[in-house]
Amino acid sequence: MLTKLHCLSQQVRWVACILIILFLQYENSFAFEKQVAKKTSGEPYPHILKKETFTINTRNIKVLKENGKYLWIGTSNGLLRYDTQGQEEIEVYDNTNKLLSNGIFSIAIDKKNLPWVGTYGGGLSHFNGSNWENQNTPDGLNDAFIYDIQFEKENIWLATWSGVNFSKWDSNQKSSWKTLTVENSNGGLIDDWVYALDIEKSGRVWFGTESGVSTYYKGEWKSFNHTNGLGASYGKVKQNNKAIMPLFQGQHHATQASPAIPNIQTADYKPNYIVSMHLDKQNRLWIGTWGGGLSLLDTKSFTFRNFTTQEGLPGNFILALEEDHAGKLWIGTNNGLSLFDGKTFQNFSRINGLESKFIFSLESAKDHSLWIGGHKTLTRIIIDPTTGYPLNIQ
Repeated sequence: MLTKLHCLSQQVRWVACILIILFLQYENSFAFEKQVAKKTSGEPYPHILKKETFTINTRNIKVLKENGKYLWIGTSNGLLRYDTQGQEEIEVYDNTNKLLSNGIFSIAIDKKNLPWVGTYGGGLSHFNGSNWENQNTPDGLNDAFIYDIQFEKENIWLATWSGVNFSKWDSNQKSSWKTLTVENSNGGLIDDWVYALDIEKSGRVWFGTESGVSTYYKGEWKSFNHTNGLGASYGKVKQNNKAIMPLFQGQHHATQASPAIPNIQTADYKPNYIVSMHLDKQNRLWIGTWGGGLSLLDTKSFTFRNFTTQEGLPGNFILALEEDHAGKLWIGTNNGLSLFDGKTFQNFSRINGLESKFIFSLESAKDHSLWIGGHKTLTRIIIDPTTGYPLNIQ
């Protein structure tokens, strides 16, 4: 199911060990802690990446999650556990042995270092250390489609297509799931189709939905959509978004288990449709939209700033967001990968060695690997903490 195309594994691992030591000295040296520059630009990355690339017998790699020496890989054909040190065989979990569905939407690791997996139609699966346990709508879940999982202190939160579930993560969830919906929040939650969750240290919870963003804090709801500044105007992205939709056919994560993401199959612009979301170390909320570019929400003033191809991005469909250990933002788009330092979008494409035009998932690992999930391919690059940029082929 997973085949290595280009093997630099021993060399990459050796370099990664050196970089971990260097990281202790350079941590956060490149984080853009100040305001984002008033004017940004995009530049093509000028080097060929040093990398490992794997092919996977599936359409798309929807989610990646580091767990010690393991990398969990969520695909449309099941869940893979890959030993990044090469000591163990790849483990495959699907609906023939452990899970209720092969479509994997989300993976989270709890404080016991054990995985929780959100699926397409198969509810929530949890590995308790020896066995897999499955929970679905008869056990109190709002929906069998779990698109995001987040842990906050003792609580577990689930984004579903029928609102939000939350519970004490180490309790008997089968009888203790609570719900948040448009109805029971009196419209506080802007839409029941919830795709993303993020939680501030203060306890404020953010919800990315099909109709915009909602937040809940100390009993108070706030919601934001395009009328409040979320997503760029159609006039700004119209030209670049032309003819994009046919390119998604067979490649976008909507094809994992059709229709995995409904209502977008023919739309090249839905600025309220939240595809990805990330709360960074500076407590800024980055929001990936469907065709409306990347939105930055100031969580204090509740004001937006939008970035599109005109500001330097390679594409306006923001499919994945990940912050590396130096605080830089990696952005997966419909047209390659981008690294943002607060001023410049450094853009990576097939010219640099990436196999996939569409970047669906990203995971920054402790050894300074950046894992990149695309269409049928998984790529690993190494970030040099002394420069903040990937290692290149000399």
